[in-house]
Amino acid sequence: MKTIQHIDSYPADSSIVQRVISVLDDDLRSINCRQEEIDEIIISIDEALTNAIQKTIRTQENIPAAHADQIRAITVRYLLDEEHFEATIIDHGGGFDLVKSFNDSPNRRTEDYFGQLVRYIDKSESSEPRVTVNGRELSLKGIGAGLKILLAFMDRITIDLIDRENVISNSVTEFTDGTILTISRKRRYR
Repeated sequence: MKTIQHIDSYPADSSIVQRVISVLDDDLRSINCRQEEIDEIIISIDEALTNAIQKTIRTQENIPAAHADQIRAITVRYLLDEEHFEATIIDHGGGFDLVKSFNDSPNRRTEDYFGQLVRYIDKSESSEPRVTVNGRELSLKGIGAGLKILLAFMDRITIDLIDRENVISNSVTEFTDGTILTISRKRRYR
């Protein structure tokens, strides 16, 4: 069984996305993946890399230019064969706070559900990026859209937080120094 492994570190810059995807695409084709499989894996890696880069860049905005040695890299590792795909992406951002993400969402089981919805929408409209579709501006409401993409195309997702104090942590704290995202799936198309 042919196994392909890739591991490399890249600067936290959006230009790396195409480089990583190009290598991954070639590797997936070399083990005869169908186009549907290639598309789903590439969409997932694109989403994971984009999030990792954004989180790392946001963290690095506070590093003075004189401290270039503190600029962090994104590490990408993937392993694939005829049966399985697994990738790990390590960033050095503030960490994805899954618990906060759920807590920020309106809870329909509370008496203040309507009030929570209004506050959530107001907050989303003022802070979320916007997209124009056919001349109409749309607010990207909601959280975890990238996670939903990954869940649609992957069988398993693991998120570990890098912590300067505890090495691996189960929650985002002031010591959070990044995220280790691991995604995997079995081959779906033959």
